[in-house]
Amino acid sequence: MTRIRRAIPAAVAVGVIAASAGCTPIPQVSRTPASATTSARPGGLTGEPEPDAGLSAPVADPLYPAYGNPSLDVLRYQLTLAWAPQQRTLTGTATLTIRATTSVSEISLDFSERYTVDGATVDGVAAKSGRRGNDIVVPAVLAKDARTVLVVRYHGTPRPVPMPSGRSDFPDGLGLRAISGGEAWTMQEPYGAFTWYPANDQPSDEAVYDISVTVPKGWAAVAHGQLVGVESDEAGDTYRWRAIDPVASYLATLALGRYIKRTDTGPRGLPITYWLRNGKDEYLEPALRKTPALLAWLEERFGPYPFPTAGVVLVESHSAMETQQMVTYGARLGTEYDFPADLDLVEEILLHEFAHQWFGDAVTPTDWRGMWLNEGFAMYAEWLWSVDRGRKSDAAWVSQARYMDGNSRPEVGPPGNPHPDHFGEANVYFGPALMLREIHRTVGDVAFFAMARDWVQTQRNRQVDRAGFVAFVNRHTGRDFTALINRWLDSPTTP
Repeated sequence: MTRIRRAIPAAVAVGVIAASAGCTPIPQVSRTPASATTSARPGGLTGEPEPDAGLSAPVADPLYPAYGNPSLDVLRYQLTLAWAPQQRTLTGTATLTIRATTSVSEISLDFSERYTVDGATVDGVAAKSGRRGNDIVVPAVLAKDARTVLVVRYHGTPRPVPMPSGRSDFPDGLGLRAISGGEAWTMQEPYGAFTWYPANDQPSDEAVYDISVTVPKGWAAVAHGQLVGVESDEAGDTYRWRAIDPVASYLATLALGRYIKRTDTGPRGLPITYWLRNGKDEYLEPALRKTPALLAWLEERFGPYPFPTAGVVLVESHSAMETQQMVTYGARLGTEYDFPADLDLVEEILLHEFAHQWFGDAVTPTDWRGMWLNEGFAMYAEWLWSVDRGRKSDAAWVSQARYMDGNSRPEVGPPGNPHPDHFGEANVYFGPALMLREIHRTVGDVAFFAMARDWVQTQRNRQVDRAGFVAFVNRHTGRDFTALINRWLDSPTTP
């Protein structure tokens, strides 16, 4: 998720400008090409998703326990959707391959009550579904580790839900929403997938995806993963998307509108697509075209891009989101006071969201107390990139980060224990970035970037927590950073 971009007071700004004139930036890592022995797979997909790639160990989320069901592990989502823009109606058939993590007598999943359930089956046998608030409940007796296939047919008009945060860039909330003209799009961190399909809506349950969406001719449907085909018939155009790497529900995306598609090529032949709304977003294309260079910069430091494809889809939002393989970018971001948007700012935000493909997407937190791990690395990558490009000095970053972190912690909590009603605020961005900077300066460029690369490669497609990160850092560096990390994550004030 893009960081909060609040203005800082003039006195602080003057200090930042003065500091930027006389400080030595952090030395940059040498430009060593990424290793050719990586498991990254540029150039596209091969074969069907393997359901076992979606094996997870779900846990109850302590910040948002009303979402997710740790008794179930969804291995695969197969979504067949149709969008009627004039009626703003979504019709869907969701086929879920599910593993029980413990013995259960029912399948309970997050699913908005805005939808009418038209029918359900369990392993091909008709089942009667019920409701428990925003959950769909289907009777099913499953032993531990037993697998079943749930099919849910439904229709309705999507509606977002409130964002549990003081952020100003989500005025309309989270989840799928339809806007003027029938366009629809979603951003859904920390939850909101349930506003368009039945989901185990928690970060610790990742799954592979097959999504097909039928839209009227002249429209397009953009989702996470890779586009594997478009088919046309009298019903309209059907866009088929596939994600063979496991995806947490908050990293899924869907955008429906009149899009034009642009293609590009990234490092090592990586296929890239840009999706711009026809007649609205073309002026942003020069910034989007910086994507290959941004990914190359990230690869030099953090290893090969971890997925088969990359992309950006533009939507009518004031924010941006690191949705997996297809960044969801709000075309209104940065335009509140100046239109059109500053293309340099767009490039910087894209760098932040692409950094998340390594930190948050390839390696995902077990629960939302770990958001600092996502945002700390993405914030620090943005920091290093802007210093490397001469846009801001290291001292200016330190001054801004300490100001933002110092003002945030008393109100919203320390990064390692944020208040649930202040999701994604400054505390999980700036303090963790300062913590990573301190580790970086202690061990040096070579050790720090080797650690960051190995973290992604060894933990790829896993869910991680603080203890695992601390153990990895200590083992990899040969130093004990436990006290330093805990101090930065738990202190009520900026260390």
